[in-house]
Amino acid sequence: MLARLALAIGGSAAVLLTPPFALSYFSAYGAPSELPPSWLAALRGPLTGVGILETGSTSVYDRYGLLYCAAWVLALAGLVGLLRRQWPELSVRLRRAWAVLVAGLGVGAVGILGDYAPVDDIAGVIGFLLTGVGFLIAAVGSALLGWALRRDGRLDPTAALGVAALGVTSLVGGMALVGHIPSGPGVGWVLGALVLGLAGVRSAP
Repeated sequence: MLARLALAIGGSAAVLLTPPFALSYFSAYGAPSELPPSWLAALRGPLTGVGILETGSTSVYDRYGLLYCAAWVLALAGLVGLLRRQWPELSVRLRRAWAVLVAGLGVGAVGILGDYAPVDDIAGVIGFLLTGVGFLIAAVGSALLGWALRRDGRLDPTAALGVAALGVTSLVGGMALVGHIPSGPGVGWVLGALVLGLAGVRSAP
């Protein structure tokens, strides 16, 4: 139950943080030709009006980065806790797939932390690179997981294909939707954490 709650809380927090986090980037660092997607741009006025955004503030952007990282780590801890209980029942191929996926999400978390640490860019460009590498590893992990779930008969082909495509869909679709790293490529993962967490919490006695 606690693992599911961590997934739900971490996922929902990251989802809610995505608009102000991304808009803070465009405000603080975006080039004149670099504009946020229209749905994000429409939120700029309301969020600024209630004090959630501060135009041009790099410190606000870094603060959102740390909050996003905290939400990401909470959701990841929930996933690890969930897997820990089920690990003995998993096949070898499922264990390998989950290990790759969790490793990718973990590398991404380290990259996000390095990019938004209180000491500005504590790891320099390495933090940004680790974030990208983490998303790529997670994409491979989701492909392996979808295949393993299908081979083990735990999911039908359509659902397994959805799991397999999650990493690439989040990477490509998230960037098109949000236009910011890491909140763009992270969209699929944080929504997945939210759905997985809520589904378990609601089904719990």
